[in-house]
Amino acid sequence: MDARHSSPICVCASVRRASRAVCHLYDMVLSPSGLKVTQFVMLDAIYKAGEIAHCDLARQLVASEETLSRRLASARAAGWLNMNVGSRSRRFYSISTAGRKLLESAMPSWERAQERIRRELGETDWRNLAAFSERVTQAALRAEAAPMRNDRVDRERPPRREVH
Repeated sequence: MDARHSSPICVCASVRRASRAVCHLYDMVLSPSGLKVTQFVMLDAIYKAGEIAHCDLARQLVASEETLSRRLASARAAGWLNMNVGSRSRRFYSISTAGRKLLESAMPSWERAQERIRRELGETDWRNLAAFSERVTQAALRAEAAPMRNDRVDRERPPRREVH
């Protein structure tokens, strides 16, 4: 049997493919604002929070702190964000006046992108997608946190001694 035709569905490849297509749509519709959808989502999350710690924002967006650091630095350099350093050197972000104005001006474009994909999916699939995406996110986070099992390593590991 030809291996190219027998491989199982790769959830990662399927989700990334859908994500790229959806992000491309949002980026295209948001382009007049000068924002990418990743920037819009980050600014919107900070705006809604009022003020949020870097680590909490990373957790909320399910993004690595390193990747988010670069995006936050770019947004600060553009004048869209304010940063305060709190106890234990925690960085807290809030949206600046310029960032709020940019977000407000981009909102109609974001709403158009939302409406386009919603219309194409239909209301039922739209709602199902939102719920299913959250389930996939939570399943991946649980799987990431689960103890790793490797049969080869487990067989080589000496049996555990019971403590009496």
